[in-house]
Amino acid sequence: MKKGRKRKKRIYLLAFLALIVLLGLCLFNLKKNVRPVVFTYCDALISALGMESINSSAADVVALYEYSDFVDLKRGEDGRILYLGTNTATVNGFVRSLALRCENALNALGKQEIVIPAGAFTGSPLIAGSGPNVKVDVTFFSTVHCDFITSFENVGINQTRHAIYAKIEVLFNTVLPIAEHEISLENHILIAENVIIGEIPNVYVASEDGTDYLDLIP
Repeated sequence: MKKGRKRKKRIYLLAFLALIVLLGLCLFNLKKNVRPVVFTYCDALISALGMESINSSAADVVALYEYSDFVDLKRGEDGRILYLGTNTATVNGFVRSLALRCENALNALGKQEIVIPAGAFTGSPLIAGSGPNVKVDVTFFSTVHCDFITSFENVGINQTRHAIYAKIEVLFNTVLPIAEHEISLENHILIAENVIIGEIPNVYVASEDGTDYLDLIP
């Protein structure tokens, strides 16, 4: 009888220890998956909101400018292009306005909330979309940097497409309950374009004082 009781106690003890180990492994796996899952959902939300806000802000600023505001194009009496340069003051003003507009719009989004199915934390794709929803608050701050980019493309005989883009780079510093997280976004916005007709010079003057030049024709 005593031996039977001892054997049962050992079985119960081993089962209990196995259960503890199993629960520990489950918790470890769950904890390991929490951070990347939350970061993935956070990235998706911030990317969607960020791109929408950037495009909307850029459209408002771009609508205030025309191609001729950025480019100084001079022709001779025979119609040949003598000079093609950038209006640096206008470019600098545009870049500052665009960066400020985007940054204000992004920071105005305030605190956001992401909703994650509990099954996503298990690491199993079979139940990733199941289970009760877990809500996570996200607070973020953004820093915006803008660059002015020009592009030249031959589109025909004595025809060159001149396109002007704004390169917008955004760094989001997000604050989550589990950790801080950084997200980077980059977008190129077409500001203006024009097809230049006629024989063109071999250089593009990129500054008011003429010290910087870019090859116009590859």
